[in-house]
Amino acid sequence: MQKLYSFFSSILGFLNKIFLTVRREHLFRVMGLTLLVLSLCSLSMYFFERDAMKASIRTMGDAFWWAVVTVTTVGYGDKVPSTLAGKLVGLVLMFSGIGLLSIVTATIASLFVQQKIKEGRGLETIKDKDHIVICGWNSNAEKAIKVFTLDDHTKKNTIVIVNELSVDEIDSLRSKYEKYDFKFIRGNFIHEDVLNRANIKKAKYAIVLADTSGDHALQKADERTALGTLAIKTIAPNVRTCAELLSIENKQHLKRANVDEIIVRDEHVGELLASATVHPGLSKVVSSLLSYDEEHRLEKIEIPDRFVGKKYVELVQFLREKHNSVLIGMLTERKGLQLEDILSDDVSAIDMFIKKKFEESDKNYFSDKEEIGVNINPEDDYIITKNDFAVIISGKRFKKGKRSAVNL
Repeated sequence: MQKLYSFFSSILGFLNKIFLTVRREHLFRVMGLTLLVLSLCSLSMYFFERDAMKASIRTMGDAFWWAVVTVTTVGYGDKVPSTLAGKLVGLVLMFSGIGLLSIVTATIASLFVQQKIKEGRGLETIKDKDHIVICGWNSNAEKAIKVFTLDDHTKKNTIVIVNELSVDEIDSLRSKYEKYDFKFIRGNFIHEDVLNRANIKKAKYAIVLADTSGDHALQKADERTALGTLAIKTIAPNVRTCAELLSIENKQHLKRANVDEIIVRDEHVGELLASATVHPGLSKVVSSLLSYDEEHRLEKIEIPDRFVGKKYVELVQFLREKHNSVLIGMLTERKGLQLEDILSDDVSAIDMFIKKKFEESDKNYFSDKEEIGVNINPEDDYIITKNDFAVIISGKRFKKGKRSAVNL
């Protein structure tokens, strides 16, 4: 149903775009003038031919059919004028009507060409929903695109790139990912009008990279990341946003913008270097788990309802035996405290007074943002809750199916 809705929405959006463009180019005036010429010539032909002895045009329908066939240069020859006046009307229609029709067809063709040029230059407006918006560009961007195109959760989502790469660079990316739904918006992602063209309000995920596209220096990347994430969260606070930082000192700025996930580049390089020195080969294990080229990688999956309330060790055994996967820990998602959580079920005058005071304070004491707790290798008797998700190292048998609780 969602795919069908998306399909019809895209069709309606395309038709609306054509309508607005046609109206802007005054094409309706040309079409109206063409229809007027057809009508006048049809009436004239009917008037001159209806009483002629050998006339083949005797009704208004015959006259209009002749006019359309003539102006489109089809020329069936089934309806032809037999009087001198009718033939003169035919000459008028041939020269005027063909010219007007040529203008109509040429204008429509130019509109389509103009639209393709706009798309090529990244000047279009995105109409998709639940798409992925990638803001900025650097050496990590293609790795992110690769993951999105391989992961079962995102491989069917449209990917919208927002940056200031050259047209040639974008064309190269389009050819590389031609089998995927890939679109490009040219512009500076810290500006709200550019994000609106990417339809950020209807997006599902947003990534802000340490941007080096265009003439932007890497030294200013964190500043632009902070401005970009703030703009995204202002326009679309519910879009799940992940941002890349170069310096951990700037992490607090993104937290204030309510960014959902913050990745600091090279944050754990020191630990990896030390581990590689003391435990040779350990860094390769970490790299293989994070790489989508490997057969075994880290996955976050839903836990079947039948395991809620049961012990952690039971899920460990099930995943190992049935899906050849290793359970390494749990993620627990907890929603932030809401005002309704502290009010009673029966709305009273006191409850209304409390709610009113919180609203008048104009301060955000409550948040919809989820907090994620990490519990690596918990005790065997850890009791699984409905808010838990499993973190696994997936095996070959597990990867054959869809990564969801349905197949578990």
